[in-house]
Amino acid sequence: MNEYLNNKTFEKIINQFQDSNREKTKIAILIEEIKDTIVRKRVRKVEFSENRLRLKENESTLKSACENHEESRQKLATAFLTLSENIVRYAKFQLIDIDDAIQEGVMICFDKIDRFDSRKGKAFNYMTTCILNHFRQLYRTARNYNELKRKYLNHIQFLEGNSHFNNGRAMFENHN
Repeated sequence: MNEYLNNKTFEKIINQFQDSNREKTKIAILIEEIKDTIVRKRVRKVEFSENRLRLKENESTLKSACENHEESRQKLATAFLTLSENIVRYAKFQLIDIDDAIQEGVMICFDKIDRFDSRKGKAFNYMTTCILNHFRQLYRTARNYNELKRKYLNHIQFLEGNSHFNNGRAMFENHN
């Protein structure tokens, strides 16, 4: 896949996702407030039919907001996938599985999406930086793990009495 990710389109998708997330959250909070009001009025034995009507209206609005949010999330996931695939193809980090790296790239974008503000920078630059930093961290972790494993194998060889070893493998001398 060699898709180009236009920054304006990318920012528009991100903004739609952020807006739909805020809208969904706002309506959910309103519904909780209305439910609390109904409970308080029920305890005081006050008429609350008006609140029930508002609750039904907001619940239908929430359903619509959830559908919009899911649609924008799908669009955003596709954009993140495209970005992540392009970065993985470009960066070619050793020690990192390509498929895992692409999935990690999408997940890290979703983790960082709430921090993005289009007034402070470009979406493409922000998300690319997030992905690359995460890939660098994965690379460092894999490299450190391999180094630690090598040291451990060397140590085991030393404890077993093989004083000549290299990268965890004993180097036996041929005595003829």
